[in-house]
Amino acid sequence: MKGSSTDHSNIVVASNTLSLIATPTSNPSPPTSTANPHPAIHYASGAIHAQSQITVTSGNSYTISGEFSAPTAVGTWPAFWLTAVSGWPPEADIGEWKGTANNWFNTFNTSSIVRSDLAIWPTDLSFHSLKAVLTAESNNADVRLNFYMDNVLKATQYGQGFVGKALWL
Repeated sequence: MKGSSTDHSNIVVASNTLSLIATPTSNPSPPTSTANPHPAIHYASGAIHAQSQITVTSGNSYTISGEFSAPTAVGTWPAFWLTAVSGWPPEADIGEWKGTANNWFNTFNTSSIVRSDLAIWPTDLSFHSLKAVLTAESNNADVRLNFYMDNVLKATQYGQGFVGKALWL
């Protein structure tokens, strides 16, 4: 991925729209993804990270949303996700397109305890909304994640021990 405080060649903001541009690459390193479904890597892309973090507590829930036009071509892998500020997991993928016409809603409790729900994603590159509502459960340890596409609930997952863990967007 490309993108830093000095290299913005794959990141464009115009007309109130952020675009992360994927460009073909040759001889990528690594040549394939290390995660399922292990697609070949054929593109370099822009990446951005939030400057602030969120922490779900019993008194603090969060709604995170965005409007997306995501490519579904083989070899592309755009994503919109939350990940731990310190260590890993927790991780929650609000939007992840792995080169197919599916959006993956994922919650990683450990590297082997993962919940994934797929939602069919339109391939016409029109914009669609994604939203995650994160709320602490009554045990004050786990977080309920409700995932929406175009304001329709698509999946409910649980992050074990996510309460009190700082997350980056």
